[in-house]
Amino acid sequence: MLGTIGELSLMTAFVATLAAGFAYLRAAQRPPEAERWMRYGRLGWAAMAGGVGVAACLMWMMLFGHRFEYAYAYQHSSRSMPVRYLFSAFWAGQEGSFLLWIMMSATVWGLLLWWAGRQKGLSEGALATRAAFAPPVLAVVALCQAFLLSMIVGLKLGPLAVGSSPFISLAEKFPDAPMLQVPGFVPEDGQGLNDLLRNPWMTIHPPTLFVGFTLMMVPFAFAVAGLWKRRYTQWVRPALPWSIGACAVLITGIMMGGYWAYVTLSFGGYWAWDPVENSSLVPWIFGVAALHSMIVQKKTAAGHKSAMLLSIVAFQFVIYSTFLTRSGILGDVSVHSFVDLGLYNQLLLWIVSIGVLGFGLFAYRYKELPAPPAPPATLSRESLIFTGALLMALTGLVIILGTSAPIFGKLFRDNPSGVPIAFYNTWTLPLAVGIALLVGLGQLFWWQRMRVEDVNRALRAPLALTVASTAAVLLLSPFVQETVRPAPPQIAATPGAIEAGVVPTPALSFWSTHGTSLLLLLLLFAAFFALYGNSFVLWRIARGNLRLAGGSIAHVGFALMLLGIFTSSVFNDPVSDGTGENIGGSRDNFVVERGQTKTVDGYTVTYVGQEVNAEGQPVYVSDITDPKGRRFQARNVVYQDGREQWIQHPFVREFFEGDLYVAVFPSAMSQQPEQGMAGAGQVLLQRGEARTLGNGSYQLRFVDYDLEVDRSLVHAPADSVELVVGARLALTNAAGETRELLPVYAITKDRRQHFVQARLDDWGVTVTFAGMEVEQNAVQLVVEGATFDEPDWLVVQAYRKPFISLLWLGTLVVLGGFGLALARRAAEARR
Repeated sequence: MLGTIGELSLMTAFVATLAAGFAYLRAAQRPPEAERWMRYGRLGWAAMAGGVGVAACLMWMMLFGHRFEYAYAYQHSSRSMPVRYLFSAFWAGQEGSFLLWIMMSATVWGLLLWWAGRQKGLSEGALATRAAFAPPVLAVVALCQAFLLSMIVGLKLGPLAVGSSPFISLAEKFPDAPMLQVPGFVPEDGQGLNDLLRNPWMTIHPPTLFVGFTLMMVPFAFAVAGLWKRRYTQWVRPALPWSIGACAVLITGIMMGGYWAYVTLSFGGYWAWDPVENSSLVPWIFGVAALHSMIVQKKTAAGHKSAMLLSIVAFQFVIYSTFLTRSGILGDVSVHSFVDLGLYNQLLLWIVSIGVLGFGLFAYRYKELPAPPAPPATLSRESLIFTGALLMALTGLVIILGTSAPIFGKLFRDNPSGVPIAFYNTWTLPLAVGIALLVGLGQLFWWQRMRVEDVNRALRAPLALTVASTAAVLLLSPFVQETVRPAPPQIAATPGAIEAGVVPTPALSFWSTHGTSLLLLLLLFAAFFALYGNSFVLWRIARGNLRLAGGSIAHVGFALMLLGIFTSSVFNDPVSDGTGENIGGSRDNFVVERGQTKTVDGYTVTYVGQEVNAEGQPVYVSDITDPKGRRFQARNVVYQDGREQWIQHPFVREFFEGDLYVAVFPSAMSQQPEQGMAGAGQVLLQRGEARTLGNGSYQLRFVDYDLEVDRSLVHAPADSVELVVGARLALTNAAGETRELLPVYAITKDRRQHFVQARLDDWGVTVTFAGMEVEQNAVQLVVEGATFDEPDWLVVQAYRKPFISLLWLGTLVVLGGFGLALARRAAEARR
């Protein structure tokens, strides 16, 4: 019954959205009858919102009520999950996340209706603008909402399935499972939420992203409405607050995801250029570029073409990124990609429809778009903003090209793969340098035109501070050691090498060694320049009218973010010498056994042992003393979940000068020790190494080899023995008493092995010397009467991340700037 009501509510919402969209379309086409059609549209919106609200409530009832007869509840919840994670399981799967997006869109649609109907305190110009733009804007938003609802409406039109309903039963979703076809069968428990998603950030990060995606829809709708109604410049003023809000909310969601990865995953960073990460970054990049073009248009009556085009592109990439991550097309190259629910064609149709609507209308009206009164002067703020918007667009295109590489690869290869991380770093680094320089220059330059002497005067102080700061970093930090690559091997200048074009010239050799270092130095310079340039402007503006300082504050925050990314990446320093175990291609680790203390690079690390947290998960506790004498405990939660996936949560200790990031790989993650004969334990011991037996009852230590063993101990003719060697062992019991053992290993000339066991009858222990590993200087022992305890050690990967707090601080400053700008632009729109 619950599922039937849920499907009916979604169907009601879908039909109501189509009806509301038709009403707003008629209102836009028939201005004399606009008010009547707008009233019909509002009724349709109310029905849509009601249907979506009912469906959402039923989804939570399904999750909190443990209705495991429904596939979504079974796959994403369980009885043991805390209430907060049952709440966030709503958007853990693809159908639920689409419903969340629809809820956000319904809310934004409601805000747009409030904006369209609000009359009090508005000027006549604002009222006229709203009357002109409300119908077409709401019609475009209704179109997008209809596409979103089609993803989960679950309609069956003969062989054609439209969407995947979140209310289908287990038997419907898995028709080939025999037990699910038994009438009345309901699983006792569900599979539960993926353990990586059982995190407080899960409750706020996805909703924030979907609010950002929804808000990005509104500037697109205004741009289309401007083209549709031939109001090529008037659309900017009402759209500007929405664009600022979209950029602010989306960067909040992006950085939430970065921090989530930083404190939850064990890969050691906050960004991995994954398709899901890029799917939110690329629309934000184009959205920010569009926002700056809109500001230029509003200030100087230029830039409306780029503002329109970039607003269309930004939302187009919201949909395209949705297609990449939800169609299953990247399932082989991204662990974060959703599985294919059969939405491939629907998502593709949405992309094409929005593309035809936006780009098609832009191309159709292009000749009518007014030209600016005059081209922007080279030394002017608008010229710099246009250049910055171009660089941001190129950055977004590079990222989306790398993300889409598997799609292009499928056209030419059977096994397409994604591009390496180096692709993104190589191409975005020079673009980031240019963007950062323009961020510093933009606020210092005037609108319209600036004289050379004015430029010199404005740049003098910021440049002086920038040069001093960059030089200080260069001289006082290991910048050169960290960034200069080893010289490439020289290639002989043979005719074949010359024809192949692989003979390095001195310039190419220099760039190969120093190119990345120079680009990083330029990025550091540009980040400092952006910080100081905007700080001077902020100081000047704040003394006059702080409400005008939103842009400067946001740019200061962006500069701080760049500095945080720079310091935490370039100076990311492993607390080891690179001689540890090979884990993921890195040997920046060290091994410490329980009770053992190791000193590595000034850090003293003692593995204390294991505890169990409130969720019943093992916690690996280490006492750490850093080079400054500060003591603290690292508490790493590492366990294997119900899906047999190892979950490793890092430990992060925050200091003013940077973070200490600690990830551990416990011995429990390694293969279990091999077992020899029944009832016996087998172990490989190096000289001087000890292992515990019998749950700590004994400790067995390999002291040394004995090469002077009496050959008569071997049950073979003395002249047939080719090799005989003993293993001097020390066995200590729990009372501290130590016994010496000497098992013997021999090889006869006919290559047969002989073993002389060492027995302690009163302790009930027998040891056999079963072989040697010469390269490891170790002996293979088999012990009967006591089994070896599981090894308990940690492979520790620890990194110093200097001044990474600048990244998080910069994010907050950026949000403060966006908030101030939003308040200002909203007030202007009312006037």
